Amino acid sequence: NEYKSYLRMKIAVLGGGISGLVAAYNLALNSKAHVVLYEASNRVGGWIQTVNHENGAMFELGPNSMRITGLRGRKVLKFLDEIAMDTEINPITGAHAAAKRRYLGLNGELYPLPYGLKSLLTHPKRNSFIKAVLKEPFVRGRYSGTDESVYMFFKRRFGKDLAELVSDPICRGILASDSRTLGISAMFPDLVRQEYAHKSLVKGLIKGWFYRDYPEYNDLLMRAEKERWKMISFQKGMEQLPCALYNMLQDLPNVDVCLDSTVKEVTVRDPNVTVTLQDGVPTHFHHVVSALPAFALSRAINHRELAEHLRQINFVDVALVSVEYKDVDFTVPGFGCLIPSYENPAVLGIIFSSCLFPHYDTNEYKSARFTLMLGGEWFEQHFGHARSCDKNMIRSMALGTIRQYLKIDKEPSICNVDILERCIPHYTIGHRNLAKHLYRLIAEQDLKLSLVGNSYFGAGVPDVILNAIEHTQPLVNMMEERYDTLTSRI
Repeated sequence: NEYKSYLRMKIAVLGGGISGLVAAYNLALNSKAHVVLYEASNRVGGWIQTVNHENGAMFELGPNSMRITGLRGRKVLKFLDEIAMDTEINPITGAHAAAKRRYLGLNGELYPLPYGLKSLLTHPKRNSFIKAVLKEPFVRGRYSGTDESVYMFFKRRFGKDLAELVSDPICRGILASDSRTLGISAMFPDLVRQEYAHKSLVKGLIKGWFYRDYPEYNDLLMRAEKERWKMISFQKGMEQLPCALYNMLQDLPNVDVCLDSTVKEVTVRDPNVTVTLQDGVPTHFHHVVSALPAFALSRAINHRELAEHLRQINFVDVALVSVEYKDVDFTVPGFGCLIPSYENPAVLGIIFSSCLFPHYDTNEYKSARFTLMLGGEWFEQHFGHARSCDKNMIRSMALGTIRQYLKIDKEPSICNVDILERCIPHYTIGHRNLAKHLYRLIAEQDLKLSLVGNSYFGAGVPDVILNAIEHTQPLVNMMEERYDTLTSRI
């Protein structure tokens, strides 16, 4: 009877974004549990979405690539190899202009950001950079355990000039938020650990050159190391990854994927673990894995204390403008241009999409593609509410930005405006402690709930992939241990 009960174990996965798909895949492949994935929309992938224009051009309406440097990047590559996506990878190597060059938009001009020792020594502001870097190892560390803003962290370690020149645009480019409101421990936890361990970021960086902790090598990792991969996408765009995972889940006998299924209520206290959809019929499960954004889970979870903490995690809105120009020869190589908040708070940055992945361009004519990001933490201030904003105003501002910084003054052949409502988490000061408290609360009350997704520990695609595996693996291990115990008793 115990063995039959084990075989009837049911796990619900809420949300069909990349984190929910990875969580469901890890659970279904490595256990005998019946996994049911619920997705409110009619597609999987969440904010990862690739759009094919009628002329053959491809645009990303979410992440345009993912970084695969360091240990976390190698772990992601190992996962991609395991799911047979290795042949579909479209890499950007260290020699590619997009890996080496990023720009700041200042006073209508593009200024390169330093990316290495050579570029640092030839940079127009090299004296300020070199002085700040040389002084950093002698700056006293801060070990109180309390969080501080990204801006204050960089200002304390490198000075005000570098903090404004670097931390502000980088935070706008990554999380579309102000470096003065983002917490350093959630935004850049590795920098906090380096300061604590080495008393200096520069010392930690130098020591890191001589020590590398990579997972076991396979052919894909060896190729990535040899070619110095920095970023990757896929042959058919970023959405190819969630679609591949979805197809794999469809082929597994112990998985059900339910699209157009909005979760209304979730109860996670054993033995009454249920998921109720809009039709009002509760379904019983043994465990729930939530990949929903924190605000969505807070509305559904039947647990007051948990819901109150989840509501404290805020998100920002972003306007994404996809632009193509016909018969334009854009010759500035690089990933893109970041716009500091003191230059224009409404415009976050420009991605040089054609430089990044030129084979996504149309074959019908010579073209230049760009992706502009606007709003973020400043969205409501400049455009009003996301659901009632003026898209024509956003379009005009985007094209004006291209005229100002890229010097392209003609009507685009494609210009689409998409509003991504509450798409990026806002990791405010103290966010990491809040996320840890949520996980601790779940453990202390023995709630049958696991939290994955970009609401908690990292918003990048590699972060959510690895966090989904990490936070479902204890559940897999528990089921394997129980299975081994039952079979040995039998």
